[in-house]
Order: sequence, then C-alpha cells, then structure tokens
Amino acid sequence: MALVTRNDLKVYMDISLTLRQEDACDIVLAGLQSELESYLGRKIEAADITEEHILDSNHLGVPEASFFYDNKLDSKVAGALTYTDPPATIYLRESPVNSVTSVSLTPVTPGSAAEALVAGTEYVARRWGVDVYRGSANDKITVVYNGGLAGATIPAMKLMILRAATREMQNMHDDVVGIKDLEPRNVAPMETGFSERELLALKRYRRVRVA
Repeated sequence: MALVTRNDLKVYMDISLTLRQEDACDIVLAGLQSELESYLGRKIEAADITEEHILDSNHLGVPEASFFYDNKLDSKVAGALTYTDPPATIYLRESPVNSVTSVSLTPVTPGSAAEALVAGTEYVARRWGVDVYRGSANDKITVVYNGGLAGATIPAMKLMILRAATREMQNMHDDVVGIKDLEPRNVAPMETGFSERELLALKRYRRVRVA
C-alpha cells in the first residue's frame, strides 16, 4: 500500500484527473516512494517480513547446564535452558524492528527439521535484529518480523511525497495542455524528484549500513 494515494494528491492539488492521468499518477507516487526508501535505506511503511540468515562458521551456542554435573543447577529460568555469551547477532534488513513473530533454527545437518526458538532464553529481539543463543556453525535462522518506519505517523514524509508528486504532475499537465493548444506555454519545467533541502529534513531517519 502506498503512503500517498492518488486521492491524497487530488485533494492536495485540488484537481481532477483523467483515467490516463490517474495511471500516470500511480506510477509517479510509487516511484517517489521507492526513491525515498532507497535514500533512507529502509521501508517507510511497516510490513511483515520473513528473512533467512546463516550463522557464522565459528558460532556455537552452548547450554550453561553443560558446565554443571547436575542440569538442575541451571536454574536461571525455570524449565528452560540458558546459553552462554556471546550470542550471534543477526541484523535484519528492515529497521526499526517493531515486533518479532517467530525465530526458528534449521540445523545444517541434511534432513533436519526447523525448530522454533524460545523468546527470552534462546533468542532476544532488539530494535535492529535478534540475538540468537542457540545453534552451531552454518545453521539456518529464519526470522518472521514486522519492520519499517511508521510513515503514516510522520507527517513530513507524506508532505514531501505530495510536494514532489505535485511538481511531476504539474510538468505533465503543462506539457499536455501546451500540445493541445498547439502553442508553447512558456512555463519553465519544475524540478522533479526530491530536492536536497527536502532530503536533508529527513536525514535523521536515514539508515547507514554496510550491507
């Protein structure tokens, strides 16, 4: 779902659009949202996402109980194992991480089935990803989570897309009317896309990452 709809743009510009102009409007809005997400390095609308990651080749989650002659001595969490530090930190592609639905581990051994991990003891959810305490080298971790910015609650984002879309639609309107009238309108084309000043206003939401 787009953060800004064609109806939002109609209200903002106080105009009506033909069916063909509405199709063009959808293309413009989708392109601007994609451009903004590329700049910020994250989605501007929260979405449910599934990601798979492979644990590092040197990772080994060892239960603390393995250091005791009696497993009952591991009583930090009743009825559950706790694991030694440090955990494997998995940085998820979309942040902030709003909630984690599930984390499962599939051992690298052929034919092994996925095992659901227990929140709080076998993994811990963070704003940027999850810390996994279980698993061995090259095991697969599957994370189902909700991530991304709540763009609808950040008025500046919606307004920025509306302003940029208005410039795009205005350029298209001037060109079309000029052709229909068979005379130049002598209107300088407006800047397309986002200006440096507009992007600077949202720089605080930008995610800088290596991969």
